[in-house]
Amino acid sequence: MPELAVDPRKVGGEFSVDESARRIIHYAFAEKVCMTSAGAWASTCPTIKVKFTLGEHCYHDSMHAFWLGQRLPELRVLEGADLDAPPTLRSSTKAEPPNEEFLKFCEEMQLQDDELLRLVGLYRVMKTHLAVYYRHHILVTDHVCDAPTVRILNHILLEEEEHLKWGQGIYEELADTPERRREAMEWQMHLEELLVRSGGVLGH
Repeated sequence: MPELAVDPRKVGGEFSVDESARRIIHYAFAEKVCMTSAGAWASTCPTIKVKFTLGEHCYHDSMHAFWLGQRLPELRVLEGADLDAPPTLRSSTKAEPPNEEFLKFCEEMQLQDDELLRLVGLYRVMKTHLAVYYRHHILVTDHVCDAPTVRILNHILLEEEEHLKWGQGIYEELADTPERRREAMEWQMHLEELLVRSGGVLGH
C-alpha cells in the first residue's frame, strides 16, 4: 500500500522564534496603518464606491492586525496580551514600526488629501509591499513549527489579493488622463523612495 497521506513539509526554516515575532510585530503595525488610513479617508473621499470599499477594507485590515496579534503570545510576546483569557483566545496589541524612516513613510502616505493619490499610496505601494513580504515569509519559514503563522498569512493574503485587484481597477478609473497618470506615478515614486530608504516593513 503506498503512503497516501504524504506530508511535504520539512522541519527547519530561516527564522528563529524571536525573528518571527519581530516580523509579526512590524506586520501588525503596517496592517494598523492600512486600517487607520482607510478608516480616516472613507468619510472624505468624494467617490461613493471608494467610501464603501475603504470602509470594508478598514474592517479587513483590523482583523488582519488582530490575527497577527493572536500569534504573538505563542511566540513568547506577552506585552499587550490579555493573560486572563484562554491561550487560544489571547491576542497581543504590540505593533511597532521597524524604524523612524518607515514611520515617516507611513505618515507621508496618510497626510495625502487627494483621492487618487491616497489610493496609490495604500494599494500600489503599501499593500503591494506587504503582500510580497507575506508570500516570502510563507515560503521560507518552518512550515511545521511556524505553521500557525503560515495559516494566518495565507488567510490575510486571500483578502489582500482582492484588495490589490480592486486597487488596480480604481486606479485605472481615476488616473484617466495623461496628467493625472503622471501625477500618480510621481507620487508613487516619492513614496517608493521613502519606503526603500526605510528598509521596508522589516527595516532592512
